[in-house]
Amino acid sequence: MFRNNSLERMLLGYDREAQQGNAQSYKAYPNPEIRVYRESLNAGTPIYNETTVQISQPLELLGQPFLRNKSASALSEAARLGFDYQEQALVARLRSLYVQHWYISERLAVVNQALQTVHEVRQSALARKEEGTYSTVQLLRFNIEYGKYLRLRDEIQSELTHTKSRLILLLASDDTKAEDILFTESFSVDAVAYTEESIIEYALHHRRDLKQIEQLIVAKDLQYDVERRERFPDLNLDLGYKSQSNGSEGLVIGGSLKLPLFNQNKGNVIKTRAQARGTAIELELKKITIRNEVIATFQKVSLLQKQWKDMQGLSGNVSLLETARISYQEGAYSLLELLDATEAYLEGQTLFYQTITEYNQALFQLDLLSGGKLFSNQ
Repeated sequence: MFRNNSLERMLLGYDREAQQGNAQSYKAYPNPEIRVYRESLNAGTPIYNETTVQISQPLELLGQPFLRNKSASALSEAARLGFDYQEQALVARLRSLYVQHWYISERLAVVNQALQTVHEVRQSALARKEEGTYSTVQLLRFNIEYGKYLRLRDEIQSELTHTKSRLILLLASDDTKAEDILFTESFSVDAVAYTEESIIEYALHHRRDLKQIEQLIVAKDLQYDVERRERFPDLNLDLGYKSQSNGSEGLVIGGSLKLPLFNQNKGNVIKTRAQARGTAIELELKKITIRNEVIATFQKVSLLQKQWKDMQGLSGNVSLLETARISYQEGAYSLLELLDATEAYLEGQTLFYQTITEYNQALFQLDLLSGGKLFSNQ
């Protein structure tokens, strides 16, 4: 759905086409110029007429068209690589939003279960108050807890709607109905099968944005060579045909040469040289940044995986709520113990799903940083 309908992806595609169009313009060879002259001279008689048709074509004799063509090819490839990386970044954002939607959905289910428990016990408390076995203070405490969970449910529902809207924005165009999109995938914690150094090595060799900068370096170096050669004069070749009223006719050959007296193209030479050197430095900085980002994200993934192992005891947390509800109704639990158990259930389940969510989001980010080693190439 993303590849077929995403408006943001379409924008990236048009931006790539615009950049490739600029590259095409850069290598375009100058068009020939056609000139037509008509002379009519009359000093009484005879009348003298002369017609000249001439084609003028600039000639770059130092190989600038060849260099511009190679530079344009590198620029076009850089635009394609840039699009690929930006698309990968959008996919990573989509995956992160998807797991966020899953987390909010699961949290909403947990809150609804807690709300249902408080509601059932509250109804029982209302009946007991009428019987005289419950005080107004105890009932008020249930009302407060019930209102708290109602408000929390509404907040989570609003957050879920907002998250789904952001997902739809990445997935659908105006022609796609949002109601028809269902999110059914679930998530877990799966260990990473790669070492930190192997991910860094893969990223430095496969990241599309790095390859994009490498192509830009090639293009900028070639542009620098072009501008240096532009300092030397180019030849304009003129070819034509002349016809005179006296019957004379024939070919006309001429030429012109620009003299670099005032404009020696120094400004463009300095600019392209600075751009070429700056792009090379940008590549080195990018590699350092990638290494640091991979290390930080890999450590985050490792820590979250350790947290996940430490909280495996929470897997039985679901039965805690039901046990507390039954124990309270049988008189084995006090009001405070029931409310504490409900709160513990909510916090435990929230932490359970939150850890899964953060772990998978960190994996998606690590996949993007690695250049697709974890998921994108599978």
